[in-house]
Amino acid sequence: MATTLVTSAFGFAYWWLAAHVASPAAVGQASAAVSAMTLIGTIGMFGMGTMLIADLPSLARGRWALISTCLLVAGAAATAGGLLYVAAAQLWIPGLREAMGGVPATVLLVVGIASNAMTLVLDEAMVGLLQGPLQLMRNAWFAGLKLVLLGALALLPITLTGGELLLTWVAGIVASTAILHAALRRRGMIDSLRPRLSLLRGRGRATLDHNLLNLAAYLPRATLPLVVTATLSAEANAAFYTAFMVLSVLGMVPGNVALTLFAVASGDRAALRGKVRMGLLVCLAGGLPAALVVMALADPIMSIFGSAYADTAGTALAILTLTYVPLVLHHFFLAISRVHGRVRGAGVFSVFAGAAELLAAWWGGRQGDLNDLVTWVAVVMAIEAVLVAPTVLKVVFAPVVDATAQAEGVHVMSTTRLTLHERAWLPLEYIRTVGPLTGVTADRLRNALIGLHTADPTHRAVSRLDRSGAKWQHMDAAGFATHVTDAVTDLGPAPVDFDAMTRQLQAEPRGHHPVRILSGGGYVALKVSHAYGDAGPANALLRELITAAYEGRAARVAPSARHRWALPKAWCKQFAWHPDRWRAGLSLPTPPHPAPAPTRPWQPDLTVRTARSSRVLGQMRAWRDEHAPGVTTSAITFAAFTSALVELGLDPDLTGGTFLADARRYLGAGVRVDSNFCMGPYLRPASLTDPVAIHRTLKAELATGRILTMIMLREAKILLTGAPGMPEPFPAEVAVEPRPRLTFISQGRHDMLGDLPWAVDPAGRVNESVPTLAEPEGVTLTTSEMNGVLHLEATFHASTYDPRLLQRALDLVCSDPAGLIMARR
Repeated sequence: MATTLVTSAFGFAYWWLAAHVASPAAVGQASAAVSAMTLIGTIGMFGMGTMLIADLPSLARGRWALISTCLLVAGAAATAGGLLYVAAAQLWIPGLREAMGGVPATVLLVVGIASNAMTLVLDEAMVGLLQGPLQLMRNAWFAGLKLVLLGALALLPITLTGGELLLTWVAGIVASTAILHAALRRRGMIDSLRPRLSLLRGRGRATLDHNLLNLAAYLPRATLPLVVTATLSAEANAAFYTAFMVLSVLGMVPGNVALTLFAVASGDRAALRGKVRMGLLVCLAGGLPAALVVMALADPIMSIFGSAYADTAGTALAILTLTYVPLVLHHFFLAISRVHGRVRGAGVFSVFAGAAELLAAWWGGRQGDLNDLVTWVAVVMAIEAVLVAPTVLKVVFAPVVDATAQAEGVHVMSTTRLTLHERAWLPLEYIRTVGPLTGVTADRLRNALIGLHTADPTHRAVSRLDRSGAKWQHMDAAGFATHVTDAVTDLGPAPVDFDAMTRQLQAEPRGHHPVRILSGGGYVALKVSHAYGDAGPANALLRELITAAYEGRAARVAPSARHRWALPKAWCKQFAWHPDRWRAGLSLPTPPHPAPAPTRPWQPDLTVRTARSSRVLGQMRAWRDEHAPGVTTSAITFAAFTSALVELGLDPDLTGGTFLADARRYLGAGVRVDSNFCMGPYLRPASLTDPVAIHRTLKAELATGRILTMIMLREAKILLTGAPGMPEPFPAEVAVEPRPRLTFISQGRHDMLGDLPWAVDPAGRVNESVPTLAEPEGVTLTTSEMNGVLHLEATFHASTYDPRLLQRALDLVCSDPAGLIMARR
């Protein structure tokens, strides 16, 4: 989007300046050449740019060999296409022959066509390498350099022709590519540039399908200026091209938004529906009023380029704005077709649609003037909109049907829609593992849940999660009997590895169970969807289920009262009537963007390591009383853990960390929110190894209450876009030398669990609190206290960090936190 904005803004300035320093004939000649460069260059890409976006992230080595191979093939194909274009113009199309100029300009045109094709592939390769900023940099240099070169030519005592204007484009392409090459070399991102055609083997069919769709969608619009030149004149094309450029600025938003859908919504129909809704809202609510403004001011807008432009294309621009809505629908149709795997069918449709547009333009140009030409094009695009609208609207309005319940033989009696707040946290889960316990078995836990279902079949703990439809599904007794058998797994009475139980739940894919339980060997591991609740509700549920199972009775959990306006009321109470808090409450902290670094192939391998100590809390308090009065033990734990990572050579990112905080402190008296009501702002203490700095930063952050703003913004986004049922997919690579990005969670005291039927004293009790999600380089430290014992859990990916080092860090915190902190002072 930024690249399009930059090139559009500089392009507007370029053609405005060209219109004032060169004749309309020269501008028409140059615009026809640029159209040919873009048209044939896009054909020369041959779908390789789309292929690179799809394939480069999964390649561990040989990336630049593949890129250079694609650049070579694109350049060769575009050169051949350029020569064919020149031959066709010389032999059969007098209008294009005259627009090409002399031999030097013709040679320059062929060079420009080949260069443009190669840079188009290179730009998409930057996207495939996740180096969008470098793509933006190259395009910004290109847009700026060609404008500067045009200004320099305008100062010379010469009459500008289309050849000189074309020279500024070719020079800008070459210079900007050289600048990009230098930047890549400085960053050490280029390995072998030796092309190997064998790398294209096996990539042909998908490349051809995407190429067909790309070309069918792009070529008609790119060819229109050539049709105008061929049927009318170069002067008419100068005005038309300028008007078409104004329309292209409007079409920038739907083009970029719709194209992104393929990447973010592939395979997730619910996510696709939400993204399409949001995209249509942005494109129609923002773009349609802008199109109407352009329609009303068409003549003044064209007058900016000169009175001749307004006289020739003022009405044509007004007519072109009528194609904005068809353009939006067509872009979204293509994106939805990609997501659904109907690339070839969409390509065939686009071929016929594009041919119809070009035939309509040719007919209109032969029968009348420029206004007739664009009118016929607008009519054809309106017909296309009618044909593709059902596909788009079906995604937006068609209900999402969950077929899994019926397939499993579960009868759903009724459903309840997830609240906005529940939907916002649906992708996240939370695990609690406790033990050893006495008198608690899988059968007893199932009976406790069956009793809860009998008393209240609509309770969320005994309902089914429809992730795609965002609903709680309430089952009959027979259906719940099947459901609870799968929800509670019996590991048997033999001794078990409680850490392995936690890791097993971490590794399980997200399903329709809001509550998932493993039980065996006296231990209970419970995984709860954050749509049901976070630490508070999960602890309450865990306590009641274990107590009910021990006592042999039905579980009794009060149903959640849905306070739909609790968050807005809390936000208004905190900010609306306190203007002095607005600045702090609305200035949201953001984590720094990671610097580019060499990467390696990576796959997720989420794991956890734990430690506990019955002595360390006393040591922390003694150190605090002497060195840091008033500081919480959580801040001391966080600082000691960071210091341990430094001591062990893991080199954590010390610029800041994410600190999870509970927002219930801002609610009114008696208001209870069960689903997740926490948020993790990124904070920058003066030192992550100094508990005083951490304590002060946390205290200042909680005083602002801006985590309410963060939650409000998250829910507003969900309201507009819909909520994904699953978390975003993991990347395919991680830095070769990863630096731990820290997240800290303090759950405070869990003494409410002290009356469970424990089999051992507090020092031997397991009390794990573990998330089920972590970024590739993330390390999450969770702390809690129960009956005087400190419990620590570190969640991370074993494919990124050595679990033995993380275990050692936890052990150091539990043995000598004061020593760790003092060593860093």
